[in-house]
Amino acid sequence: HIGPHAWVGRAVGMCFQRTAMEALKPLALHPELQICNIDLFGGVTRNSLRAYYRICSEASDLLVTTSSFAEWKKGGNTNGSAKVIPAVPAGTLNNEGQAVRVFFFDDNINLTLGERSGAHDSKGICNLRDITTGSYVDFSAGRNGFVCDSAYRHTLIHYSSDYQNVLVQANILDAMSNPDYFTGIINKYARGGEKLVVYMDINGTILWNDSIMEMGPAEILLGTMFGFTEIRPRRPFDMNWGAQPTVKVEKTQVLKQLLTNVAKGDNQLVHEFWKRDKFADLMAQVGSNAELAWVGKETTFSAKDFFNVYQGYMEELHKQERAQGKDACGVTVSWFKCVSKMRQGRNAIVINTFGMDSHKVVIRSCRDARRVTHIAVNYDNWSERDLQKFAAQFHNEVLPPPAPRCMFTSCADLDISDCKRGGERCGDSGTDALGSWIGPKEPEHIFEFVVRKPTLDTELGAKVNHIEQGLRVAQIFQKGPIHDVNADNRAADPPKDALRVGDIIQQVNKIEGDTKAMVEECRRQSKLTFVVVRPTTSTNPGSLCGGPADPFEEEVVLPQKPRKSTTT
Repeated sequence: HIGPHAWVGRAVGMCFQRTAMEALKPLALHPELQICNIDLFGGVTRNSLRAYYRICSEASDLLVTTSSFAEWKKGGNTNGSAKVIPAVPAGTLNNEGQAVRVFFFDDNINLTLGERSGAHDSKGICNLRDITTGSYVDFSAGRNGFVCDSAYRHTLIHYSSDYQNVLVQANILDAMSNPDYFTGIINKYARGGEKLVVYMDINGTILWNDSIMEMGPAEILLGTMFGFTEIRPRRPFDMNWGAQPTVKVEKTQVLKQLLTNVAKGDNQLVHEFWKRDKFADLMAQVGSNAELAWVGKETTFSAKDFFNVYQGYMEELHKQERAQGKDACGVTVSWFKCVSKMRQGRNAIVINTFGMDSHKVVIRSCRDARRVTHIAVNYDNWSERDLQKFAAQFHNEVLPPPAPRCMFTSCADLDISDCKRGGERCGDSGTDALGSWIGPKEPEHIFEFVVRKPTLDTELGAKVNHIEQGLRVAQIFQKGPIHDVNADNRAADPPKDALRVGDIIQQVNKIEGDTKAMVEECRRQSKLTFVVVRPTTSTNPGSLCGGPADPFEEEVVLPQKPRKSTTT
């Protein structure tokens, strides 16, 4: 006999204590899928939070949480009523004696709001809750050990010394342009031996359309760009839009926030701004009264420049659509790489969304969607519209048959594209969308590169990206020890290997596997020996299609200082 909660434990692949199991209430919405409800906003919040955290932290594959839009709306779209994310105090270990590090990627965390971005009553999407007390954890910079950082071009990060949490205001433009986007950020903050739990939003983070809001790629793109575009008034001016009350604009603010102020809670009007004709009218009015700039950047630009960047991103998006084919259905390649990375390490990845596209993503991200548990938060309080759309998504797409299991124990360490059985791709990939994009390639060349610094505080003169394979060289400056060694190596007879853009540094002296430690070694030692891998292809590392990936100058994940590039 199988108890009423056994299907959840079997689907997730773990054995829960009774308290964790009782927090989940099965929902009979599909005969083959595991769907349940959990109460995270009722009178037993702390116990439910602990149960939810344990379910997620003991998982070793994919889970789905559909958060309560009704609760968020009732709370005024503030952090304190948004997506519940467990906050793990520093030093906390799980039952296996491991530290658990929690990542949360979402495009609406609103870290651009400044010093109160993580407050309970601030507009936002992250309801960070201490797993020991159930109380809200303010993640504003300077509170609870949180500090600012940045990655790639437009991604902001808050991470903490008091909590084992990393919060990422994700940017789908960065995720679209960089196949190692998610894994690179995870690789920077994760520590050896930790269990990782990665909470991942869908719409505007890994998927460039939104079925519930009826938004296509163009609208998602504009909405994203509005989120990291600042308006800097030349002088105070009045913003007028149709019959809406006039809004006085006196100080620098994010364009998306201005539109929210103009809309006065009318979300439909906000989304109208993302239409091409409305967008042109908006930029004409704003551009005539204010300078435009990217958040965190000093250089300003015109409305025409903004449109040119938008066009560049749209072209890149269409390239990816053509390259991936219909199987990917608008999901970024960086997501599939992240799923593979987490699965290889038996870590947990938890889709956490307000939208109704989760089933579509699950089908394309795992071997058998039947083994993925869907957890709905406070399902009983949802609107009738959300209830209908949630149930409908499970019937809109036919479940594919499970992919055949691999003849090997695991395909985790193999190139998925090469692991086949009977003509079918096997293992945990299960889909063409996942399998065709992931898998290590044989390097063309491996060599040692030795460089000496005249003093310990001398910068090496290179810019690097933190990726899962190591440190990828993004730029080499015209002055510095690396440039000097390159010149000497090229002049040698016979010529020796010179470090190039695109090379991957896999080891620094005796240190490998931890890119942050590798960067620190570069700072601490004067003599450095790199083990370098030169990949087979030398295409633009930010592009999947061989063309320019991004009209912005590349920025990379930082080891220390916020919102600058990592320079070694």
